[in-house]
Amino acid sequence: MQRPGTRRDFIKQAGAGASLLGMGGLLAACGGGGSTSTSTSAATNAATAAKGPIDVGLLNSLSGNLSIVEVPLHNVSLMAIDEINAAGGVNGRQLKAISQDYASDFTQAVQKSDTLINKYDVAITIGGYTSASRVAVIPTFRDNDAIFFYGTYFEGLECDPNVFYSGAVPNQFLIDYVPWILSNLGKTFYIVGSDYVYPRTVSAIVRKLVAQGGGKVVADRYFPLGTTDFGAVISDIGTVKPDVVFSNLVADSVPAFYKQYRSAGFTAAKNPIAATVTTEDEVAAMGAENGAGHYMSATYFQSLPNDNNKKFVEAYQSKYGADAVTFMPLVGTYNAVWLFAKAAAKAPDLSPASLSKALIGATFDENPEGAPITIASDHFCNHPSYIGQANKQGQYDIVKSFESRPADPFPPQVVPAGKRPECPVATVGK
Repeated sequence: MQRPGTRRDFIKQAGAGASLLGMGGLLAACGGGGSTSTSTSAATNAATAAKGPIDVGLLNSLSGNLSIVEVPLHNVSLMAIDEINAAGGVNGRQLKAISQDYASDFTQAVQKSDTLINKYDVAITIGGYTSASRVAVIPTFRDNDAIFFYGTYFEGLECDPNVFYSGAVPNQFLIDYVPWILSNLGKTFYIVGSDYVYPRTVSAIVRKLVAQGGGKVVADRYFPLGTTDFGAVISDIGTVKPDVVFSNLVADSVPAFYKQYRSAGFTAAKNPIAATVTTEDEVAAMGAENGAGHYMSATYFQSLPNDNNKKFVEAYQSKYGADAVTFMPLVGTYNAVWLFAKAAAKAPDLSPASLSKALIGATFDENPEGAPITIASDHFCNHPSYIGQANKQGQYDIVKSFESRPADPFPPQVVPAGKRPECPVATVGK
């Protein structure tokens, strides 16, 4: 519930006042009075400038074990903000990044979210990476009637009025992946994952898809976030001899696992790893020789040949170095910033209620994924998907492509018929 007398009450009242002022300006411009179009334009520009910049909260782990992924997410947010500002900003107002480092600590993520909302009064907060971080901060955004924009692909099983999602859910990167593995890599799966909601939910879906396809999951192992010693499980893989290792490991665990897997004598040709969280970023961290030949399913790869992606990669590497890689959560975050800007330009004011309505239907045609991205009424976005095989250059060669499709955050493999909630379940700023 919203606390009485919060900053949001003031924003709503200020937004109403701004709407009345806007109507007065429109009436003056349409006739009556002695105002000229030049003086009206000058007054409008002065009023816009007087409002100052639009503060955008960036919530990322700039330190700790998740920083391997989240520092690039923060970087691409800054790049998108720079691009928007260079193009004139949002209705003449510049965006200003307000960054908070939650240091890979979900308790700090909650504290930093509150700081962004109540100290800095940001219009929106964009960030997070793991589902654990998102789940931890959602109550803070609900309590303060604020909006959180999550750019990372995740397990779904959620829709929230205070959250918008520019990352994909399993029906957009997993449903086609498992049947392809069964047809091309083998029938027995050994699943490894970090121990939190995303890997466990993905595992539940994979188990059902494998069974439906006539395959078998021979093991399902989980490890605490930050685990870097995988000797015992790699030894067990050697004993069990599965056709494929299905990996949902994240962050620092990914390079550690792949390096140890290769050092133990496993090769991609005989013992392929099929992953959902081994992007170009993790491949760069482990060294291309350790990832080469293994597989990944994603809605984006740096190697995609479309013109939007070529411009995006060039811009990112120009800003952060020729060796900087782009990858799926990076693009999801980049899209989130641009979608916010598109919505803010159309919203009558920057109150959560106005922004929430304007975000629905917001479209970013320049999406590097290869198809325009649009926010649907359930707060999720459409995405194409691809299966890639890592090469010796640390990039992925596309081996299979799938058309863009809307999100289904409650897949039938996990949610029984008749149990699907209506999304979104409420309205921000009610």
